Amino acid sequence: MSRPQPQPSPARIRFAEFELDESNACLLRQGTAVPLAPTPFALLCALARQPATLLSKDALLDAVWGHRFVSESVLKTAISDLRTALGDDARQPRFIETVSRRGYRFIATATTGATPQEASTPFIGRNGALVQLQHAWERAAGGQRTLVWLTGEPGIGKTALIEQFIAGLGDVLCVRGHCVEHHGTGEPYLPVLEALAELCRTDPALAELLRSVAPTWLLQLPWLTSAAERDALRRDLAGVGPERMLREMGELLDRYTERRPLLLVTEDLHWSDRATVQLLDYLARRRSSMRLMWLASFRVAEVVALDHPLGALRHELRLRRLCEEVMLDPFSEIEVADYLALHSTTLARDEGFVRALYERTDGVPLFVSSLIEEVMKDATDDAVVEARLADMAIPESLGAIIDHHIARLGQEQHILLAAAAVCGVEFRVETLAQALERNLAEVILACEALVREQVWLRPAQATEDTPLAPHYAFRHALFRQVLYERAPRAARIHLHQRVGLALEHERGTGVPVAAAELAMHFERARQALAAMRYGAEAARAALQHFSPTACFSLAEHALRLLPQAPPSAERDTLEITLATLQGMSAFHALGVGAEASAAFERAYVGLAQQPAHPLRGRLLHGYGFLLCLHGDYARAVAVARRAEALSAETGDAALMLAACIVQGEVQHLQGRTRASHGWLSRGLALAEAADDGRGEIFAADPQVTLLGMLAIELVRMGLLEQARDHLRRARQRAQALRQPMTSLVAAWQEVLVEVRLGRPARVAELAEEMQRLVDEYSLALGRTACRWWRGWAEAHLGEPQRGYRHIREAYEQHRRLGMRSGASEVLGYAAEALLLAGRHEAARAELGEAMRVAEELGERVYLPQLLFLDAAIAQAQGMSATAAAALRRAVAEARREEAPWLELLALEELNARFDACAEERQALAELLQRLPEAADSAPARRARALLLGRTA
Repeated sequence: MSRPQPQPSPARIRFAEFELDESNACLLRQGTAVPLAPTPFALLCALARQPATLLSKDALLDAVWGHRFVSESVLKTAISDLRTALGDDARQPRFIETVSRRGYRFIATATTGATPQEASTPFIGRNGALVQLQHAWERAAGGQRTLVWLTGEPGIGKTALIEQFIAGLGDVLCVRGHCVEHHGTGEPYLPVLEALAELCRTDPALAELLRSVAPTWLLQLPWLTSAAERDALRRDLAGVGPERMLREMGELLDRYTERRPLLLVTEDLHWSDRATVQLLDYLARRRSSMRLMWLASFRVAEVVALDHPLGALRHELRLRRLCEEVMLDPFSEIEVADYLALHSTTLARDEGFVRALYERTDGVPLFVSSLIEEVMKDATDDAVVEARLADMAIPESLGAIIDHHIARLGQEQHILLAAAAVCGVEFRVETLAQALERNLAEVILACEALVREQVWLRPAQATEDTPLAPHYAFRHALFRQVLYERAPRAARIHLHQRVGLALEHERGTGVPVAAAELAMHFERARQALAAMRYGAEAARAALQHFSPTACFSLAEHALRLLPQAPPSAERDTLEITLATLQGMSAFHALGVGAEASAAFERAYVGLAQQPAHPLRGRLLHGYGFLLCLHGDYARAVAVARRAEALSAETGDAALMLAACIVQGEVQHLQGRTRASHGWLSRGLALAEAADDGRGEIFAADPQVTLLGMLAIELVRMGLLEQARDHLRRARQRAQALRQPMTSLVAAWQEVLVEVRLGRPARVAELAEEMQRLVDEYSLALGRTACRWWRGWAEAHLGEPQRGYRHIREAYEQHRRLGMRSGASEVLGYAAEALLLAGRHEAARAELGEAMRVAEELGERVYLPQLLFLDAAIAQAQGMSATAAAALRRAVAEARREEAPWLELLALEELNARFDACAEERQALAELLQRLPEAADSAPARRARALLLGRTA
């Protein structure tokens, strides 16, 4: 094997009053240069690079004189010159010790700066990767957002490369976040929130920027706001979707990095939550000039094995050239030799030794360094080292090297590290002490001893949450993993229980401990009830993070533990809680399909045994609303009646309010105008009496919702002035509350009124307003509705074909989401657009579908208008008798629905276009008398003119 000469990095150390700087070829004593010839200087550097290590005469001759033939007397002369320059005494040495007949040892101790060993440690085999990262940073600093994947297997040196890269950048703005291994779904955005919290601590001005452009992220950092501010934020952001968080982070980074480029490092992304992966995807695709470099490390094998969504994202972003990847491979034999040269230049030139070392480690840097430390520990010369390596059996797996380290631990150390492995890659020393029931000071001393060994532990970065006792982390995640897996199963179960209890105790004292972490410990401790309790809390927290997908996964995972929990009232309560959260999250993330229905149904059934459940309001309103959207009106009424009965039993006005809203909506959709008006009026009185926003139960403000719903019924009743007053009050309250979902509901109800009044220009304005709210706040519920109303307005404003396309596309998307409520009305819009386009047969086919849906769902609210359309299509096709019959059916239907406004429209059309009988003319005249609030409307004016003309 031909191998280049290993090149150790230049020495730069301080010892006693001296400072040695090999790269600048100088030795200073208290700042003054010490005259020293090149050969003694090179000898000092060779010794200083390996402090406290015996270097044989041959090794020093090779290191300083290379392969030239020189005698040992030359070495002795150079040592003598060196001692003279340092003022060292061979009989009582301070710096260079002679080991008789064997060699020399540098015995000085570094007093300031880096230790000699650290100072001389080079970065082996990663120069190309380092240059690639540096170029990526230069692009990011220049305004080209950069995403870099750093991949490789455990122990390959990802963290070491990151540290070297950051250290080489100097004074740059860098924040870091770590993904934590969880059993199940982790906390949404965990590594990003960790980095954001670090940035807030270093830059207090960031909090104000969060308030102005990223309130959803501000809500996730509770120490930056008061309780009152958080409550207000939750009300303001009710109904906001996860897409809003993505856009806010994009805007935040755009503005923040205008001042200074930012390096964001997230490690162990193979353990990341889905929300973090979605944020990565969004920022990678976002058109922006943010000065950001996101450096993310992960293990490829675990991404593949876990079918992690990062795998698909990695592939797609690479195809689109939206990221770059640095793949770290194991050391080559040459790189193993270079690393070995840091410890022994003689051994580094021994090809047999290097090859054996390479074969035993597969070139994995972690194991190369571990094995070198093992075979060279307290070795007196290179022959001993070679003998040790020869005697060491080739391991069947790399884990055997770690097993060898484990075997050398004392019993107390082994117990401590096994418990630490259960705690996680990082851990608080208080947690460990409580779990082991040991004195805190003793545990700290034991951890510090392990830190000094430089094998197992390292000090972790201190945070505001760990200001007193030290915080530790395993030097290598793989060491922790092997320790954990080698521990007996019974011991692991016991330790998880002890750690869970310790974390519970710390949480009670104010230490922030994630509920998902507690759930994991208690699940592995076979404490199913506690695991479910914290799983429910974690699911609720995920909803507050605007991550319904994570909430669904957490709740689903916790529900799988149900058979393991003994029967009890708490078990039943938790089942309802988890099923309710699962239903709510499925509703937001997946629509009103089978998942949401099954979850709500499960919770609803359980409520019979737990009528006082704290989530009963959310459950009954959410389930009733879902059934309404699904078009299952009979079951929605049953849920509303259940809420009403529970309200009577418990005195909970919120339950009655939920019942009124669901009943009012169902009665409205079924065309029962008076009944709907009664329920809604009753609900409005309850909402006005409470006037607390009911943010925990209702996504939108109940008063605004009820005022808007009542306005629609008032229009149907011909009370147009009262309807306008209700809309005005709803609009004013929505503007005062400044809640996105409430504003959307206010616009939604108003547009329904304007459609019934036939005002397309105002409908177009409202549809655009809704679209802005949907886009800005990611309000999934309004995404389809604003499109079909824009299509309705376009059809009436001269672009019927384009309007039809928008209506139909929105309807199909709405149906795919599982929503059927109001389907007959939307199909009516489509038929109307086709009629305006002159496509009569297509319009009749669309109308037929609308009629079938109305019949199937029992949805009569838009039936009179569908009959108007039937008459208009028949008239356009020259079938006057059919048209007149359709209008007479519309009159009858309007009367059945107690909707005099619709009756007025039908009678006015009938009297204007067809040979109406005297009874129909008389009915129109009486209707005008009954509807004084509609007197100034266009249909009423036309009707009066029509009747006056007939009389004349």
